[in-house]
Amino acid sequence: MAKTAILRARVDSDKVTAAERVFSKLGISVGDAINLFLGQVCIQKGIPFALTTRAHLDLSNATLEEIEDRYAERIPNAETAAALNERPARRFKSASSALRSLGS
Repeated sequence: MAKTAILRARVDSDKVTAAERVFSKLGISVGDAINLFLGQVCIQKGIPFALTTRAHLDLSNATLEEIEDRYAERIPNAETAAALNERPARRFKSASSALRSLGS
């Protein structure tokens, strides 16, 4: 697809510099990163990451209670935790053998 649009935006130069270092390690340019972001916006039909008004939680000095409170919706309840710890009744050597067993 031809790249014909030009974007201009005022951004914090320190953030651009820091981001460029990250993009360089990933082997992409700022333009590539912007195209990736815009592509994800189109796929997700929205911002491709959570936007929140919650204050940043510094995990290096947060209490266990603060962490559990912040991430309570991500901590499995007892029933889910038990299901995650169950061992499967059967093990399969390949996906195709598992799929074959479903047909029988």
